[in-house]
Amino acid sequence: MSYAERQAFLKNSEIGKLLGFDRWPDLPQKSETSLVFKLSAEKWVTNSNQAELVKDPNWIQIEAAICELDGKSKTLVTLKSDDETYMNIGGGKSAKYVVNATLNSKIFDVLVDLSKSDEIETLVVDGEEKNYPAKMCVDLLRCLVAARTFTESGKLDPLLYWEEDKSLVTV
Repeated sequence: MSYAERQAFLKNSEIGKLLGFDRWPDLPQKSETSLVFKLSAEKWVTNSNQAELVKDPNWIQIEAAICELDGKSKTLVTLKSDDETYMNIGGGKSAKYVVNATLNSKIFDVLVDLSKSDEIETLVVDGEEKNYPAKMCVDLLRCLVAARTFTESGKLDPLLYWEEDKSLVTV
């Protein structure tokens, strides 16, 4: 079930009505300033990546793509401002995500949760199983805040914790 389908289900189902979702107002689509000009969402079918590319995406499309990450067939979303400025969000299985970004293609920062350890966790990102320190496996809320700030400002959210990712540094 896609993110949009879940939202529609919550608003229109009997359970959703019992919980009061049917009384939620329909939010108008506001005009927003976005510094993200390309959204790429991977979709793996067998061993083939059939990525979806959206030009000039709005926040609703970006949020939906992130929320649809499942750590199986949908494992990576890339938000791109230009060739040197982009954010990658990967994973999704067990509500764990890895977020990294660069503003210049030279220095890469990774979002971290300082309450977690360096114990190794395995996530599927970019169609491959990879090992990450637990502190790099963040929850959906942190992931969405980071993506929203990047979308609106082209910068990393200063209220979140970022560390330079030495494994992605180019020489």
